[in-house]
Amino acid sequence: MNKVSFYLITDTHYFENSLGVEGKAFESYMKREQFFMRESSAIISSTFERIAQDNETDIVILPGDLTKNGEKESHKSFVKELYKLKEKGKKNFVITAGHDYNEYSYGYKNDERIEVEGTDFDELYDFYKDFGYSDALAFDKRTHSYIAQIADGVRMLAVNCDGENIAKGTVDEELMAWVKIQLDQAKADNCSVFAICHYPIIPSVPVFDLVGDAKLRNWRAFASFLADNGVELALTGHMHIQSINEFYSEKGNRLIDICTSCLVGSPAKYRKITVDEASDLKVETLDVGDFGVDTNGLSPREYFDRQFAQAILNRVLGALDGGEGIVKHLKKLGHRFIENATVGTLARLLVIKVDKSLAQKKLTDFIQEVGLGIFFGDMPYVKGTPVYDAVLRVLKRFSFVIRKVEPKLSKDGIDVNLEKMLIDTIGNNKGFSDNNAEFRLR
Repeated sequence: MNKVSFYLITDTHYFENSLGVEGKAFESYMKREQFFMRESSAIISSTFERIAQDNETDIVILPGDLTKNGEKESHKSFVKELYKLKEKGKKNFVITAGHDYNEYSYGYKNDERIEVEGTDFDELYDFYKDFGYSDALAFDKRTHSYIAQIADGVRMLAVNCDGENIAKGTVDEELMAWVKIQLDQAKADNCSVFAICHYPIIPSVPVFDLVGDAKLRNWRAFASFLADNGVELALTGHMHIQSINEFYSEKGNRLIDICTSCLVGSPAKYRKITVDEASDLKVETLDVGDFGVDTNGLSPREYFDRQFAQAILNRVLGALDGGEGIVKHLKKLGHRFIENATVGTLARLLVIKVDKSLAQKKLTDFIQEVGLGIFFGDMPYVKGTPVYDAVLRVLKRFSFVIRKVEPKLSKDGIDVNLEKMLIDTIGNNKGFSDNNAEFRLR
């Protein structure tokens, strides 16, 4: 690949504050939301300003979920931010995704959630035509996928798998055929190509392969297709996670998928990606810095993490609310147990041993710590660490259940090894970082 440098920002989830960010309904919603709504405009504006100060890199790529939930006013305000960045010499390339079109968009006023004007999928072209669409070498009207020349000898293939006219999270045969035409043309023009897609093409962590909406539904087929047609690099988002993964097709061709976190919620990171003259790929991860909002004495990192940790816990506890009769009673007991138990308490119930460093840790703190760690990437719980040993013991304790479940999870000729899947999810055993890494491209 020829020399190219760009910023990668995913899942900006811009929300226009005039739609309402106060009241009981808003505060109740935010208890389970991992990213910030009220602060989103300030976070995006400050991050764009930092990028504008870089005089060496003039390309910014944003692969979808640009707004909170397709509010028309959010699109209008976000586009203004893109134009400001453009006026400062940056070339912005976007695709949209499921959170960008919605006929049921909401704001919050007078302690209530209220409907606000949403955006139809067909309206998105006019909003973002100046940010990749209108200058594309080829544009697919059905899905809003396109291919653009972003540097000498380098093209960006923007694959929209989350449009109104295509099954969510799928690259269907019609889109695949369109992509093949673009890749063949790029090869004829002696241009290398990298791809962007909102959904991860390779599951960000192994266990996400079992979650339908966590990656492209036909990810192995599309990953092989890209790799075997000369695409070695893909940039993705959607899962709000920091991850870098490799996949090899049956022909031995490689695809690298760089998935990047939500900008406006923990981990609150973005990337600078550079390919030099020798085709050495460098991935640098950057933190969202101060964004001019009162964070109650917390650093930006602490402010983001507190919100995410709260959301993790409230979602877990929320799953233990409701029900009827004995179900309601059991859920209530589970809710009380999680709130009050330590890791050691749970270990005694399962008749397993855990390291002393874990035994006194509150179970709620442990859940939040591991949850945050997964989304930050570079999970530290590898073989020999107390958490790894504890999880392995739990899995061994339930091995009889796992053996019964695995055949039901296995499909399309792929056997599921649930123990390995979970162990590789809590510990990075790939040999390279999910945040800062270097690769040699073909």
